[in-house]
Amino acid sequence: MSRDHSTKLGALALSLMLGVMANGRAAADANIVIINLDGPGEGFNDPTPATPVGGNKGKTLGAQRLIAFQEAAKIWGETLDSNVTIRIQAAFNPLAPGVLGSAGAISTSRDFAGVGKFPGAEFADTWYGAALANKRAGVDLEPGTNDINAQFSSNFVFYLGLNNKHGALPDLVTVLLHEFGHGLNFQTFYNRSNGSPFQGHTDIYARYLFDRTFGLTWPQMSNSQVAFSSINFGNLVWSGATVTAAVPAVLVLGNPQVDVLSPAAIARTYQFGTAAFGPPVGSPNVTDPVVAAQDAADATGPATTDGCSAFSNASAVAGNIALVERGSCTFAVKARNATNAGASAVVIYNNAANADAAPPGMADDGINGQFVTIPAVSLTRSDGLDIVGQLGIGVTAALVVDPNVRAGADPEGRARLYAPNPLVGGSSVSHYDSVATRNLLMEPAINPDLTHEVSAPEDLTLELFRDIGWFPDSNLDGVADQ
Repeated sequence: MSRDHSTKLGALALSLMLGVMANGRAAADANIVIINLDGPGEGFNDPTPATPVGGNKGKTLGAQRLIAFQEAAKIWGETLDSNVTIRIQAAFNPLAPGVLGSAGAISTSRDFAGVGKFPGAEFADTWYGAALANKRAGVDLEPGTNDINAQFSSNFVFYLGLNNKHGALPDLVTVLLHEFGHGLNFQTFYNRSNGSPFQGHTDIYARYLFDRTFGLTWPQMSNSQVAFSSINFGNLVWSGATVTAAVPAVLVLGNPQVDVLSPAAIARTYQFGTAAFGPPVGSPNVTDPVVAAQDAADATGPATTDGCSAFSNASAVAGNIALVERGSCTFAVKARNATNAGASAVVIYNNAANADAAPPGMADDGINGQFVTIPAVSLTRSDGLDIVGQLGIGVTAALVVDPNVRAGADPEGRARLYAPNPLVGGSSVSHYDSVATRNLLMEPAINPDLTHEVSAPEDLTLELFRDIGWFPDSNLDGVADQ
């Protein structure tokens, strides 16, 4: 067997092997090893005493973190087949605000052959992440090199139980399943800002990215077309047959959309973010005038447009769609105040501090979301200001669902990818669209209703892995199971 091309994506460090799968792992499963990059007294080595929780019997914070890692590795190990051990190097570090974790392939390979009956690369001139490349080659293409690099936030308090009964806390096992998924090749290696393929060659993930505007896959596009496709909200879809076949079993009928109906100057379908609280868009459909909420400038929120206090113009908002500016308090507080004012829905647009940001996915704060009974969506600042500028003559908007299209799919039934405008570094394209319902593991935000399942009818992650070449091989002979 020969390997023609491989390249490292990041620096490595010497580390201590923490553990492998729990006893009882079936022989054909992938063996996933966790490598500890934390220093003394931190991360996996944190000696803080901890009470066992949700099946996690660790007695220190570090031990419980490791057990949660092993649980996520066990789930993926029992789902995928590989005769090459998958090595995940991991550490807990302070990450950017709101970031729970990150992970990706350490190296890539292309144009590699397989040993024995193993098929090697399915496509020429195509990059594969290390774990997938090794699986298809039947041999470790980078001996002594770890396959996946993962970092997780030391700033968050995670639920460390194994039973998913996480309440208001982010569930660490779910976060790990998501991030390990990226390292297992739920990612593209293209530069999404300028559209250039990594070192001039496409990748296996990008081969299934199809843009409805151009009618082309990414390898068929120019760099400028790929850059546009990366922010072509609602029009970048997955063309793989396995995912498409599973979409009807996973995504519900009723695709949500936000439309401004009048005035004509701003009438169009708007890109939007969804909330982890309150009813989803379309429950019920809402078509009403838009009214800018007003509230007192106080310590809760110094602006009068941020909705952080009870609305002072509640009588004008009642029965209409409340328009609120982001900032100063949680999204759930704003939506609760809109609910209390009698609004039919609430639209929260980005503030000046987030002028260049995509519409955010809006997390619950664990307190106020339970009181929200109206749909809530977010918009870019530019789109929000377009609406503000027309309020003097009257704006009518609709938060509705198209009953003939599945939530998170296109009219042809293909799963949509996350392609907001502007680009979200580290998130755009390498996720399913956040409008998907049911919620999917590989959306850009971790939704509280996710299970630990990774395949249909609960999820579409395994199906995407099948499309890119993670074929089932229960006896590890290199030949796909029939």
